[in-house]
Amino acid sequence: MQYKDEILAAIPTLLKGQQILYFVDFIVFAILLLSKWIRIKPMEPVKWVPNAVMFGCIVFFCMSYHFIPESLELVTGYIYSKYNSVRYGTIYGYHFVDIKNAITNHKIAPFNTYEELQTAYEDLKKEQKLYASEKSIDSSQYTGIAEGMNVFVIQLESVQQFVINRQMNGKEITPNLNRFLAENIHITNMHASSYTTTADSEHSFITSIYPSENGEAFSKYYSNTYDDIFKNFKKAGYTNIYAHGNYDTFWNRANVLAKYEVDEIYFIHDFEDTSELIRTYLSDELLYRQIFDMLPKDMDKPIFADIVAASSHKPFDLAGIQNKEEKLSIDVGKYKETALGDYLEAVNYADYAFGIFLEELKNRGFYDNSVIFVYGDHYGMTMYDEDLIEFLGENPENYNMARMQYEFSHVACGMRIPGMQHQIIDTPVSKVDIKPSLLQIANLEDTFSLGTSIFEPKPYVCINNGNIIKDKYYYDAEKWYDLETGEIITIENLEEDVRKALDNAVEWTKQELGISMSVLTENLLKNKL
Repeated sequence: MQYKDEILAAIPTLLKGQQILYFVDFIVFAILLLSKWIRIKPMEPVKWVPNAVMFGCIVFFCMSYHFIPESLELVTGYIYSKYNSVRYGTIYGYHFVDIKNAITNHKIAPFNTYEELQTAYEDLKKEQKLYASEKSIDSSQYTGIAEGMNVFVIQLESVQQFVINRQMNGKEITPNLNRFLAENIHITNMHASSYTTTADSEHSFITSIYPSENGEAFSKYYSNTYDDIFKNFKKAGYTNIYAHGNYDTFWNRANVLAKYEVDEIYFIHDFEDTSELIRTYLSDELLYRQIFDMLPKDMDKPIFADIVAASSHKPFDLAGIQNKEEKLSIDVGKYKETALGDYLEAVNYADYAFGIFLEELKNRGFYDNSVIFVYGDHYGMTMYDEDLIEFLGENPENYNMARMQYEFSHVACGMRIPGMQHQIIDTPVSKVDIKPSLLQIANLEDTFSLGTSIFEPKPYVCINNGNIIKDKYYYDAEKWYDLETGEIITIENLEEDVRKALDNAVEWTKQELGISMSVLTENLLKNKL
């Protein structure tokens, strides 16, 4: 029950009226049970009804199961997809698959030994290097460009790409982020590695492997051995810092962080001023203002700091923020007290606090010698929201499913490297690419990452459920779609080089997710790194 407050707060923003029908069976069973003790005279209880209902449920389950097996083959492999479980196996098939995977998860890993895993990993990297050489991509100029500098990584809760450089009633929603991205490296096509949680985003960033579809990789497999980013920076003599304004029990973070080589770990009980709380979270402003006072006094070593902000978390109500109206710079107008309006206000506040973080960096003398990598962790708004579609200026009839899915994982991202001019990186990248990117510019060895540097990207990114994103196309683990039109692509009609690129993306995705699942469930890097 450790997540009850956050879950209960988010339910009203996620639940739809028709979903209540899922609980009708509980009401029926409750009535049947009560009928054993409550007799309504002069009518006698119909004794055969409970048995008939039970028999009907068994028959219904057996009939459902009869139609599930063929579809189960599509969803019980190491690419575990909730979406496809429901799509092909119905809601009953989903629960069947979920239970089956929870019991036999270790049996679906395609690699059972480190030697098998390493061979597959090396083959994958060779193919990706070959692609880079064929496309004349040379990222060597970025290697070591930030060697010895401090590195600050800021994870912003639920900040999606669509808010960047967009206005609300004449005012920028994210003025500080806009300015930061305009002056530095704007990574315009960053995607989350899953459709799920903050913890999944942290897992992808720290380890450069994919989270499991059930959202538990971060907390469930915390005792595994990874070639994690903290280990890499620690080897280079950095002081590693982690800070999050929540309790250490949430997502098992106390145990997770204890496994990594982190020198200083700060949770909400470590901060002196906790006067601003959003439910159980410390406000972003207080997090940023206090973290610099908690840094080690010995500044002879460079700092690697992972700071996780949380104020723009569902349900986006900003309850607990003092003088809230003075800190918000937008008027959401007709969207006031709607899901979209609340989201935009929460993001606007997160941006306000991010501006404070940048000012603190400058005031404390860190700015000129620090890499800053900022990114949104995952979606905040569902892309099916009617107000959002209107706000984006889209025609609901033309706003196709492929675009919606694409935008669902599309998050804000940018990086500052002192001395580098502004540039835009628009090639698709994902969270697993952050670790190899930071290690490259810091001139540190990267032993095991499924991602690639954003300066030498592969031509696609994949989500942990098998979906794939390319610059013009989207793959839903079954079919390719044109992102602009939403139409299904007939592969046979494409030019040979395009067809080959799409086929390679599917094959490489299977390899990546197979390697990732094997590392997670079999802990194959143990005693090898």
